[in-house]
Amino acid sequence: MAKNLLEIEQLLREGEIAKAHQELEEFLKREPENAQGWYLMGGILRREQQWGEAINALNKAKFLDPAGPAAHAIEHIYEILRFQNTDMMNP
Repeated sequence: MAKNLLEIEQLLREGEIAKAHQELEEFLKREPENAQGWYLMGGILRREQQWGEAINALNKAKFLDPAGPAAHAIEHIYEILRFQNTDMMNP
């Protein structure tokens, strides 16, 4: 049975990331213009450390809803990618 975003969010809260990812892919095939769906997909991909794909999904969410939270999430990913631990670098 096709799930809606509330049901997919519940899967995420229950820790069923793989199932939520699969259900969200199906949801986005049915509703490709849903900014919240793309935002959730970006969050799942970020958890899986698929940085490029996460940024792509969040950019789709940002395009569909410029006032939404996606721009902030994209910036957080770039902060993670730019992080350098200078204590672990060779002298």
